[in-house]
Amino acid sequence: MFDRERTRDAEARYHRFPKLFKAQARLWDLVNVLLDEEGAKFILKDGPARDLSLLVGASLAKGMKTFFGVNDLCLAGWGEDALILVRSNVNLLINLAYILGDDEAAERADDFICYSYLERVKYLKMAHDASSPWKPMYGDEELKARAKRWGSVGIRDRAERVPKFHYTQGYSLYSSIEHSDAMALNGYIAAWDEVGPRVNAGPADDYIDVALRHSAVVLADMMMWYMAHFGVDRPDIRDGLRDVVKSLMVE
Repeated sequence: MFDRERTRDAEARYHRFPKLFKAQARLWDLVNVLLDEEGAKFILKDGPARDLSLLVGASLAKGMKTFFGVNDLCLAGWGEDALILVRSNVNLLINLAYILGDDEAAERADDFICYSYLERVKYLKMAHDASSPWKPMYGDEELKARAKRWGSVGIRDRAERVPKFHYTQGYSLYSSIEHSDAMALNGYIAAWDEVGPRVNAGPADDYIDVALRHSAVVLADMMMWYMAHFGVDRPDIRDGLRDVVKSLMVE
């Protein structure tokens, strides 16, 4: 339903953060150039790398959709919720870089797939008392061994293949907000006096600056890995991505 007041609020918020929203638009344009002009190179590789290519392609699709969601949430004034989506994309980037940065990327992709498969099997059994409708890619023993190998490496260690701030300054803070711990909840208290608590439950500008900056950097990094995996040599796109990131780091 059309809400004129919310539309005006979003327009006003855009004009309070014009540089950041324009950077989102510029990054989205670069994504479209990449897909429109280099899409023919994004083909499934043969053999063991096939599932890896599927995983990389799906990761970019998820990253793009989440990036768009962050932008819209920020326009609407839901900065805290936008950071939860940024956290999701940071996690995605960390896993992607951990896999593609390994000398045996296809093996690491299979480990991740096996881990994910068994987690979904566990969920189906626990929530619905149902068995898996999918045929596993490996026998039971190798399936468990690969899942264990992936699970034995924590996200802090997997994050060593991305710039440090993605984990130390991003993932850690956003996890606090996603988990709604006491420090995160404190931000929703406007005042507490003899009348009682007043809470912040409406749209605001809180965290929008942080969410937009980090969201764009995450997608730019993800695109770099994507281009490298599929062998896309486009210096103009790489330079454009770097320019966007640089613009977000300098006031």
